[in-house]
Amino acid sequence: MERGHALVVGGTGMLRAVVLALARDREVTLVARRPGIVAAASIHPAAADYGDPAAFAAALDGAVAARGPFDLAVAWIHSSAPDAPLAAARRVRGRFLHVLGSAAADPSRPDPGRRAAFEALPGLSYREVILGFVREGDRSRWLTDAEIAAGVLGAIAADRPRTVVGVVEPWSARP
Repeated sequence: MERGHALVVGGTGMLRAVVLALARDREVTLVARRPGIVAAASIHPAAADYGDPAAFAAALDGAVAARGPFDLAVAWIHSSAPDAPLAAARRVRGRFLHVLGSAAADPSRPDPGRRAAFEALPGLSYREVILGFVREGDRSRWLTDAEIAAGVLGAIAADRPRTVVGVVEPWSARP
């Protein structure tokens, strides 16, 4: 049975538990500036900064050449590198989970073009994972790393077009 090959971009912080969970049943290429802090036999570090398009593309292409195409990707990529998510998605034949901050749910700034750009890629199933916040009585707080990882793993299992981890409403209640 083939194990599959997952890509995780930004998996050394809040997505570390996601990397470790995926590595139980598939090969995982971990692209990060410091990928060595997550270690397991089936985790293959690719030290690259997604803000450097040439280095990022070379790291992804090298991983595909070594372990085959990505059938799953989880990408947490800051908006400072706006072309990096699509660069990663072009190398995926399967599901691409785009992890986005709560700003992606801001009702005053809809972005219908984002989904359309990804859905135009052949062989890609685009999924959004929006990181919201937690309401506790009359207060709100940001999600913990454990809550984020559990939410992303839940989004992988549920396989819906859009998953919100925590809540994003009311928008005025954001911490």
